[in-house]
Amino acid sequence: MGISWTEEQKKVIEFRGRNILVSAAAGSGKTAVLVERIITMLTAKENPVSVDQLLIVTFTEAAAAEMKERIRLAIEKKLLEYPDNEHLMQQATLIHNAQITTIHSFCLSVIRDHFHAIDLDPGFRIGEEGELKLLRHDVLDELLEDCYQEGKQEFLDFVSAYGGSRDDKKIEELISKIYEFSRSYPNAEEWLDSCVRSYSAGTIEELEESPAVKLIKDNTRRYLEDAYELIRQGLILCGEPDGPAVYEATLLSDQQMVERFLEAETFAELSEKIRGKAQGKIAWARLAANRDKTVSEEKISKVKAIREEVKALVKDIVCQYFYQDTEGLLFDLRLCRPQIEVLAGLVREFAQRFEEKKRDKDIIDFSDMEQYALRILTEYHDGKVCPSAAAREYRQQFLEIMIDEYQDSNFIQEAILTSISTVSEGKYNIFMVGDVKQSIYRFRLSRPQLFMEKFDSYSLEDSNKQRIDLHKNFRSRREVLDSANYIFRQIMTKPLGGIAYDDGAALYVGADYPDYQDCGSCEKGTDETKRNSPVTEVLVIDSDIKDEEAKEPGSQEGVGERENIPERELEARAIAGRIRELLREYQVTDKESGKLRPVRYSDIVILTRSVKGFADIFTEVLNREGIPAYAGTREGYFKTQEIGVLLDYLRVLDNAYQDIPLTAVLTSPFCGLTEQELAAVKSEYRETPFYRAVECYRNEGKEETVRNKLERCMAQMEKLRERIPYTPMQELLRDIFVCTGYDEFVSAMPGGQQRKANLEMLLEKAKAFESTSYKGLFHFVRYIDQLQKYDVDYGEAALEDEQSDTVRVMTIHKSKGLEFPVVFVAGLGKRFNMQDARSNAALHVDLGVGLDAVDIVNRTKSPSIVKKVIQKEEALDTLGEELRVLYVALTRAKEKLILTGTISNLEKKFESYGMVKDQEKEELSFGRLSKAVSYWDWILPALTRLKPETPVIVKTLSFEDIVREEVEEETAGRITKAALEQWDTDKIYDENVRKMLSEQFGYRYTYTDSRAQKLKFTVSELKKRIHFLETMEDGEQEEMYGEVLYEEPEVVPLIPRFLQEESELSGASRGTAYHRILELLDFRKEYTEEILAEDIRIFQEEGKVSDEMAACISLQDIMGFLDCRSGRRMRECARRGKLKKEQPFVMGVDAREIYPKEQEGEEILVQGIIDVYFEEPDGLVVLDYKTDHVRKAEELTEKYHAQLDYYSKALEQMTGKRVKEKVIYSFTLKEEIVL
Repeated sequence: MGISWTEEQKKVIEFRGRNILVSAAAGSGKTAVLVERIITMLTAKENPVSVDQLLIVTFTEAAAAEMKERIRLAIEKKLLEYPDNEHLMQQATLIHNAQITTIHSFCLSVIRDHFHAIDLDPGFRIGEEGELKLLRHDVLDELLEDCYQEGKQEFLDFVSAYGGSRDDKKIEELISKIYEFSRSYPNAEEWLDSCVRSYSAGTIEELEESPAVKLIKDNTRRYLEDAYELIRQGLILCGEPDGPAVYEATLLSDQQMVERFLEAETFAELSEKIRGKAQGKIAWARLAANRDKTVSEEKISKVKAIREEVKALVKDIVCQYFYQDTEGLLFDLRLCRPQIEVLAGLVREFAQRFEEKKRDKDIIDFSDMEQYALRILTEYHDGKVCPSAAAREYRQQFLEIMIDEYQDSNFIQEAILTSISTVSEGKYNIFMVGDVKQSIYRFRLSRPQLFMEKFDSYSLEDSNKQRIDLHKNFRSRREVLDSANYIFRQIMTKPLGGIAYDDGAALYVGADYPDYQDCGSCEKGTDETKRNSPVTEVLVIDSDIKDEEAKEPGSQEGVGERENIPERELEARAIAGRIRELLREYQVTDKESGKLRPVRYSDIVILTRSVKGFADIFTEVLNREGIPAYAGTREGYFKTQEIGVLLDYLRVLDNAYQDIPLTAVLTSPFCGLTEQELAAVKSEYRETPFYRAVECYRNEGKEETVRNKLERCMAQMEKLRERIPYTPMQELLRDIFVCTGYDEFVSAMPGGQQRKANLEMLLEKAKAFESTSYKGLFHFVRYIDQLQKYDVDYGEAALEDEQSDTVRVMTIHKSKGLEFPVVFVAGLGKRFNMQDARSNAALHVDLGVGLDAVDIVNRTKSPSIVKKVIQKEEALDTLGEELRVLYVALTRAKEKLILTGTISNLEKKFESYGMVKDQEKEELSFGRLSKAVSYWDWILPALTRLKPETPVIVKTLSFEDIVREEVEEETAGRITKAALEQWDTDKIYDENVRKMLSEQFGYRYTYTDSRAQKLKFTVSELKKRIHFLETMEDGEQEEMYGEVLYEEPEVVPLIPRFLQEESELSGASRGTAYHRILELLDFRKEYTEEILAEDIRIFQEEGKVSDEMAACISLQDIMGFLDCRSGRRMRECARRGKLKKEQPFVMGVDAREIYPKEQEGEEILVQGIIDVYFEEPDGLVVLDYKTDHVRKAEELTEKYHAQLDYYSKALEQMTGKRVKEKVIYSFTLKEEIVL
C-alpha cells in the first residue's frame, strides 16, 4: 500500500516551474516529501530529470548522506517495478556522484573546479581549527605591532579607549569578532562601511532618519502599548464593586501620561516628553490610602502589582533609550566616529593579511569557501553584481536548486545559490523548505529573516513565487501537540519569535496512535491518574526550603542534606524518580508491532539547553540511582586529571622554567613527590628559582628518596628533550608513554578505560596537528592553549553505545531532526545566556557595531545610543532564538512530554505570573515576554490560564516530594530486616513455600565432574596427559592431580631487547631456535655448511632470527638432518610444491577420548601446530623435530606418540588424505624414528 499524501504535500511533490517556499512544521514529513519530489522528477513519463541536473543543499553532512541514501533506495525500488528502464538504471549509477551536499561542500567543489579564477594554488587544503586560531593570533600580533611602530595618534587613541591595561587581548577579540561577523555578508567591505555610517548623524534631523532611532520608536511604542493595556486592566479592577476605587484617579493620571508619550511623532518630541523637566526621572503620583474595609485585599494587591509593572516598563524605556538628551546622544556619536573608522580599518587590514598568510600556507577556512565561491560565481559590471561565466555554466547544469533547512541560511549563502539559479532570467527554479520556528543557529550567523521575507511575500495561490504550508504533524500524539500549541500560541509572537503562532503556524494531528486505556480523558480523573496517560507534565521544583520544614522536629538532618544539594542535582533526582515511575506504569507504542508495550530506558531522552553543567551531573545522578544514562557529548576534556597532567608535562618539556606546570609534574605520577617533599625541596633553596632548586636538590639534597624520585623524573625528561627537535608530536607522546608508563598507570586508575580513551584522543589531536603548517612541541603547546582559550572543548572520549538500552542526555540542538517516545525537557529554570548583549562591542545585522563613547580627555565612558539599541536588539534576538529552541525541544516528543526545572521564590513568582489571568489577549504582552530570564518566565504565565480540556498538568515538587520514594524504599527495607531478625526457623509458615524452597535449594547438578574439565586442549597438553596416564602407578587417581598438571605454562610476554637480561638459552629456547631456522630454510636448495651459514646470517640481518638464537645453532646438526632420508624426501616434495611447514589446526574430538566418563555427544577442541608435513604419491608424511636430551629412541616414542597421532588425525580431517607415516627426528640422537 502506497503512502497517502495530504493535499499540501501533493502540491510540494508535483508543482514545477516556480520558486517554492515550503513552510514545514515540526514532524510534517518534509524530508519524505522532498525525496518524493525528487523521485517524481526522476521518474516522470515526460521529460524525466537526471539526478545530476539537481543541486540539493542540506545543512549537515549527515543529512546529505541520509538524503542520498533515501533517494538511492527509492530509485532501486522503482527499478524493481521497471527493471528495463534505462533512465532509472542511469540514475542508480549517477546517484553516487550527485550534488546532494552541504553548502560548504558545494562551495569547495566550485573552488576546486575554478581555482584559477581566484589565483588559488590547486594544492590547497582546509585548515585545522587549532591551526587557524594560532595563525589568526600571529597575524593579529603582527598587525598591532606594526600599528604601534607606525604610531598614528588615531590608533593610539583607539587603544587607550578600548584596550586593556595590561595587554591587547580586548582589541584582538574585538577585531576577530567583527571579522567573523562580516564574513557572513556577500560584501564584507560594504557592511564595514555601513558600520561607520551608523555614527555619521551630525544633526537631530539626521539622527531621526537613522536606523537606530527608528528601532527605538518601534520598541518604545510596543512597551507603552503594553503599559497602557496594564493600566486599563487596573482601571477595570478599580471599577468592580469590591475594587479599590480610591486608586482610580491615580491610574487615570498614569494613563494620560502614557497617552501623551504615544502621541509623540518624532524621537526628539518623545525624548522631551519622557525626560521632561525631571531630567529622565518621571514623577509618579502616590496611590491614595484605602480606608474602605469592604474592598478586596486581593484586588488591592493586584492593582498595586499592575502599577509597579507599569512603572518598571517605563523605567526600562528611560534607562535604555532616554538616558540623556538628543544633544548628548549626538556628542557621543561624534566621539565614536573616529574610533569606528580606526576599527573598520583594522578589520580590513587584518582580513587582507590573514588571507595572505593562509594563501602562503595553501590553506583555507570555512568562511573562505563561501567567499571564494562567491568571487568565482559573481562579477561586477557598472557597480552591479552579475553572474560570472562559471555561474552561467552551473545555470545550464542545474534545472532546479533545492535548499533544505532554508531558515538556517545566511546572506552569503543566499547570494551564492541565487547566482547559479535562473531567477534573474525569469525562470524560477529555487525550491526552499524549512521552518522559521526551528531556526536555532544564530551562533553560526544564520539569518531567519531571509526565510521570513519570502514567507511574507510569497503567495499561497498559484504564482511564480508560491508558499506552501505543511501543518500536519505525523510524529506526536494529540496530547503533545495540544500542549505545545497551547503554550506557543501565548508566547511566540511576530516581534519576538519572528512569526506569529496563529492557526497557520499551529501543529495539527497527523499520526495515528493506539488509544491509551489506563485513564479517561484529560478532563477527568485526578492528576495522579493523568500522569499515567500521554498528557504533558510540568514539574516545577522548588529550590527553596520552607520555614515550616526547618521548624519540624527532627528535620535538621534533612535540611542540612538539602542545603548541600545543588539545584541541578535536585532536578536530576526528580527526573530519576519520575523515570522509575514511568518504567513501572507507562506504555509506549512499539515501532514494529504498532501496539502498546512497557516503556524502556532507550525510549527516554533528557534534553538540555547546553551540555555544560547538565550532562555530567544528570548522568552521574541517574547512574547512581540505578538508571543507565548516556551523554553523547561530555564537557571538560582539557580539565580531566590525566590530560591536564600530561599537558603540564609537555609544557615543562618545552620550557622547564615554568613553576606551576613543573610543580604539577613533580606531584604527579611522573615523579610522585608528596606535598611535604615538595616543600622540603623549595625550603632548602629559598632564594633560588624553582627549577634550579629542583636541580640542586636532585644533585645534593638531603633525602635520598626525594633525590631518587627527582633523578628518575628529570633524567627521563632530559632523554625525551633530546628527541623533541626531530620527533613528530604523536610519536613524542607515545615515547612519553613508553618511557614513563603513564598510559598504563592511568588505565589502572578508577575509570581507567575512559582515561585511556582520553589519552588516545590526544594522540589523534597530535596527529591532526602534524598535518598543519605548524610543527614542534612549542607550537603544539600553543595550539592546545589556543583551543582552551577559545573554549574549544572536545568533550571526553565516548565509550558507551548510544544505541544501547540507556536514557540519553543530549542538547536540544543535537536533538533537532530526531524524535523520541518520552522526552524530558530539563533545565527550564536556567537563566538565559545574554553574554552577547552585554559584550564590549555588540554587533547587529543592520546597525553594525555598537561602541562605547569614550572621552579620552575627560576620561569618561558611556554607551553610545547605537550600542544601547544594538544591545536591546541583541537581547530581543537572543530571546527569539530561545523561543525557537524551546519549540524544537517540545516537538521532539512522540508520546509523552515532561517539562522540568527548578525555581526560587516560588510563591512570589507565581503571584507575578498570575497577573496574566486578567489579560484579554491570548498572547502574552511584549513587555512580559521580553523581560523573561528563563523558560519558566514564558511557560508558567501561559499555564496560569489552563483550561480543563488542555492536556497539561502542573505539579510543584519540594525537596521532600523528591526524596519521598527513596525514603519509602529505605523504610520498606527496614521492615524486611526486622521481620527476618524475628523469624522463627522452627516454624513452618507455608507448606507449599517450604516444599518449593526444599526442591530449589536441594537441587544437585548431575554432571558435577564436567565443571572441572577443560573444554580446549593444545596437543602438547594432551601429550602430557596421555603420557602421565600411561605411566601412572596402580591405585593413583587422576582426579587428585586435576587439570593443572596438563596445562602449559603461561606465555612469557615479549620483553624489549634493551630490558632483557643476558641469559643462556634454555632447552626449550634451543628447540625454538632450531624450529625457527628449519621454518625459514628454503628446502628446495642444495645446502652446504657455507650456504647454510650465509642464510642464517641474512636471517639475523633481517631480524628474523635473534643473535642468541643463531649462536646456539649447530651447523652440523642442521646439515645432518638435511642429508638424512627424511631431509632428502622433504627436498623432493618442496621442489614439487608438496611441502608445508608450521601448519596450524583446530579440530573437535569426542570428549570420551579424553574423559571416558563424559556423556555422549560432547566435543572438546584440540589445537596445535604441525612442524612439517609433505605429500608423496601414496600418502602424507608428518614429521616433528625434537631437541630433547634423551639416550634412546624409545623415550621419544613413549613421550610423543600421542602428539603425532593427533597431528595425523588433524591432517586427515583437513586434507581428506591418508597419513601413511609419522616420523620424529631427534637432533640429540641424530636419527629418524618412525612410529
